[in-house]
Amino acid sequence: MLDHADVSLTPDERVRALTKKGMAVEMNEAVPLRRYFRSGLEVIRMAHVYAEEGNTEHAFVLYNKYITLFIEKLPKHPEYKLCGIPEKKETLRKLKETAFPQAEQLKKHLLRRYEKEYAEFISKKRAEAQALERELSRQRELEAERHRVANMQRRQLEQEQFSRFEEMIRQQDRQHEFNTPSYWNIQICVGAAADTKSSYHV
Repeated sequence: MLDHADVSLTPDERVRALTKKGMAVEMNEAVPLRRYFRSGLEVIRMAHVYAEEGNTEHAFVLYNKYITLFIEKLPKHPEYKLCGIPEKKETLRKLKETAFPQAEQLKKHLLRRYEKEYAEFISKKRAEAQALERELSRQRELEAERHRVANMQRRQLEQEQFSRFEEMIRQQDRQHEFNTPSYWNIQICVGAAADTKSSYHV
């Protein structure tokens, strides 16, 4: 069920919600018809008081209850067509001169107020959406920067690992070369040549 206090609803939806509350009127056929006419006078009086106090919603609902009661409900009462009640004429006058005009005037007032509140709601939601988009954009930028730094660190680590691997291969090659017979033959020849040269000079 729609709630007239919900500012996310359109102005027309909020007024319809109030109108529906005003139509929620029950009639008990066991209650004398004259009692309803007396109650109607109190409803009109209270609606006027609410309107004077600025409680537009309550006034609008009460005027609609009065209209619903005397236009839709009471004509179905068993006593309605069986007897002439002086209050009928007064009620029709109040419907024509007070209830209908006041309900229409209050409806226009409510629509203007609800339109303003709805515009403020839409503006606020738009600002919130823009703020959220800015925050999401900032988060995406931070995430992209984290990925960039992580990739740079990963490439640097891979390069360091590759450099260590190359150095290890070079060391293994040198060790292998050092352990081969040809290496020692060359070293012996070099040493013998050096000794011969030394003897010659002596």
